[in-house]
Amino acid sequence: ASVAVASFTCGTTGYVPNDVVGGALAFSGLCPAGAGEWEVTSGALEIDTNALISGETSYRLYLYNVPPPSAVADSGAWDLPSGDRASFLGYIDLGTPADLGSTLYVEQNGLVKQITTLGTDIFGYLISNGTYTPTARLFKITLHTRRA
Repeated sequence: ASVAVASFTCGTTGYVPNDVVGGALAFSGLCPAGAGEWEVTSGALEIDTNALISGETSYRLYLYNVPPPSAVADSGAWDLPSGDRASFLGYIDLGTPADLGSTLYVEQNGLVKQITTLGTDIFGYLISNGTYTPTARLFKITLHTRRA
């Protein structure tokens, strides 16, 4: 089993459904034995703030076996163009973060998301399913894997 974290601080440009939050992400060393078949077993999203913003709902994480060729920036519209198809690994619905006082948090456990990697890292885009204008906040996404 292995774990990797990707974190970033988002900007203050508004998001609409299907917008990328933070740009392309790298989960370095998530698959330490290298290329092959892996299972993502859990995912968690932590947002370092004390409340959801009006219109902020759930999040989805799209996965890739190389840095996404589309290189969508923060607040850009996500798409699966032809150039990204060969590296696309599918997605994980992370859900709507719960308000835990000073932190927003959501996790998905018991996943059996099969992926095929080309190396030790996987990559992704965090996608907003809501419409909101953020304040600058730290996002932290944690993924766990095991060899399939």
